[in-house]
Amino acid sequence: MKSVEYYADYRMFLSDFYREKKAASPVFSYRAFCGKAGLKSPSVYKEVVSGKRGLTSETIAAFIKGLGLSERDGRFFENLVLFNQAKSEEAKKKYLAILRGLRYKKPQKQIPVHLFEYYENWYNPVIRELAVSMEWDGDYSLLAKAMVPSIKTSQARESVALLLRLGFIKKKPDCTYEQTDPDITTGSEVNSLAVRQINRRYAQLGVESLDRFPPSQRDVSSVIMGIPRDKLPLLKQEIADFRKRLIGLTGAEKQIDDYFAFVLEFFPVARTGQGKGSVHETVS
Repeated sequence: MKSVEYYADYRMFLSDFYREKKAASPVFSYRAFCGKAGLKSPSVYKEVVSGKRGLTSETIAAFIKGLGLSERDGRFFENLVLFNQAKSEEAKKKYLAILRGLRYKKPQKQIPVHLFEYYENWYNPVIRELAVSMEWDGDYSLLAKAMVPSIKTSQARESVALLLRLGFIKKKPDCTYEQTDPDITTGSEVNSLAVRQINRRYAQLGVESLDRFPPSQRDVSSVIMGIPRDKLPLLKQEIADFRKRLIGLTGAEKQIDDYFAFVLEFFPVARTGQGKGSVHETVS
């Protein structure tokens, strides 16, 4: 079974743990685990895995005992529980930072919590594109200056090192780079938190683009419209389909001159539950 540090959800870890133990020994049961952990109720494990209840500081300690975790893995499990159960984003970031500090030296792309590093800085996804398309011959200052807004040479160097370590790019024998497809779990709570962080930064870059570029080099518009709530899934699907079509229009291009950020935002600005709607469009 994979170590606990490979997990971004402690309930998934507990589910896999039980399944493996049961397969190895048919006599293993929730009651047997709870007895080993010193828990009075034999249903606690099942209720935690199903999401009916969470873990407290006392039951976390009991579960660590029942799981037979080492001190280090026990600390990872404890902070993973606190991360999953945290209510605020600030608290989640706090526990995520602790989890990253507790990692072992294992292949990074196999550890879900490390995807957060990729999204910590807005320029990492951009550097991933530039590193394989520009002729920069190891001159990190060229990468740094190509960014809009520009970044420090040290930031470009650290970004490339991160991309190599996470398995997003690899160095070829001729000292150029190519992109890879790292095996990283998607859709986890960690990834969602990470993506929210970088999307905030891209949204801010969109605001700054109003003054940074003339209208001929950008497109910023907004539409205020009234919709029935049951049409929301349909509109979100239309947005997703449009995003795919846009990517399809440029995906086969061999000549790349510039890289653009395409940021879509669709959110409520008023809730009434009644009345007729109209459309108001603004382009700048």
